[in-house]
Amino acid sequence: MYLTKTRLAYVALFVVLILALPLADPDYFWHLKTGEYIVTQRALPAGDVFSFTHAGQPWVLHEWLFEVLLFGAFANAGSFGVKLLTALLAMATLGVVFVLTRRLGQSAPLAVALVVCGAFVLAGGWTPRPQLVTYLLFAVFLSILLHAKYDGARRALYALPLLMVLWVNFHGGYVIGIALTGLFTGAEWLTYWFGATRTPAQRRRLVELTLIALATLLASLVNPEFVGHWLYPFQVLGMEANRAIQEWQSPNFHAIGPKLYLLLCAVFVLAQIYATRKADLTELLIPVFFLFNGFISVRHIPLAALTLIPFIALVLARGTTAACAARWQGSRLGRAYASATGGGKQLGQGAEGILNWIVLFVIVGMLALYEPLLRANAEKQAAALPAGAADYVIAHRIGGNMFNGYGDGGYLIYRLAPARKVVIDGRADMYGDKFFQDYQDIYFGTADWKAKFDRLAIDFAILDNDAPIRQLLLAEGSFRQAYRDRRHSVLLRAIPRQAALSGK
Repeated sequence: MYLTKTRLAYVALFVVLILALPLADPDYFWHLKTGEYIVTQRALPAGDVFSFTHAGQPWVLHEWLFEVLLFGAFANAGSFGVKLLTALLAMATLGVVFVLTRRLGQSAPLAVALVVCGAFVLAGGWTPRPQLVTYLLFAVFLSILLHAKYDGARRALYALPLLMVLWVNFHGGYVIGIALTGLFTGAEWLTYWFGATRTPAQRRRLVELTLIALATLLASLVNPEFVGHWLYPFQVLGMEANRAIQEWQSPNFHAIGPKLYLLLCAVFVLAQIYATRKADLTELLIPVFFLFNGFISVRHIPLAALTLIPFIALVLARGTTAACAARWQGSRLGRAYASATGGGKQLGQGAEGILNWIVLFVIVGMLALYEPLLRANAEKQAAALPAGAADYVIAHRIGGNMFNGYGDGGYLIYRLAPARKVVIDGRADMYGDKFFQDYQDIYFGTADWKAKFDRLAIDFAILDNDAPIRQLLLAEGSFRQAYRDRRHSVLLRAIPRQAALSGK
């Protein structure tokens, strides 16, 4: 019966994701536009095609395969296709983690509780961006490695190099897969060398694992940049600009996602303290490594959660909760629960199957009734995009060099490219630290902003109404406001060819 409820909950969450996902992430839009470019041009861009400040600049296309997939979903089914793709990747990740947790010996109720907690932790990353593929493939890599360790399923290891060929072209997060495989292999060797017994069979298994890890590393060379792609993740991690981007900052533990992550960390630590069997080096090194990284950056929290869940399940299944389980089963509430669920049937069998289908239809029906509220929330988030400003620029055929907010760059690429190019967008790695700092100085009106702004030869600007640079340009008098809505404004340089528009 519990498996039936799990399936119903899984279907319900899938439907909620499709209905509730807002397509308002700025990076989603430039990913979509890049996919369109690749498909229509049948080639990868040789350099930047979206900004006038870095036109032709070398651009590491570490996400091109996802961008093609994203555009394919949009071209065939519109926004629904994008939401469906996003929901499928998110639910596939949770499904892999649930199956792994159950395989490690955990009961279905606790497995569901752990996965649901993980789902809330991951919720902030459920946007149509390529890290969704990293979450899924990371979960698959971890599942294969642990399946080989505990169940002897060594043949599945040979899938890792093949999966890496996909991963390296889907997202720059492929380096996490290499790190996981290398860390697992190194920890297993250390466990072998410092273990009480060492057998030839163990050594052969470890040699095989090492060769597969090496093959996985070499498989990452199958990408448009070849060896140069190996430098990209380190370039991104070493950028000063990342400190100004929220997802690269340390987590805010006032938010629900980081709070649940702290809960997972606490459960893992307590489970290790009260474990009846000490963990080996692999079982400590891997979760602690990703746990630590989760405290460094918000972006790493989903991977840390995906790691902690199966290792928590493993420790609990080894007897940490044996005494608690015995007390539960002997309690009046536990006996009542066992009596109520012991004779249940699976979905589709008899009256209970019919009842479960009724429950499913009720859930879907309630979600359908709730859909207008979900749509209103999505529309509220979409209202934060400079849609009206982009419409104005298109309608009045405004051209020239554009200045824009960093967070709006992706959307403006989607709406205005290739006729108009942005000054900056979410591809901070391509723009580099120096340009990003100059842009920050201009936007916030610091460090000789006027001279830096003049060098860009800006003709018009699309800015948040509360942007410091907007107030400075209006006060200075060289720009006039041509359009304004609740969130954004269009400013035009006060020159004759645009003077007629500046009063509208």
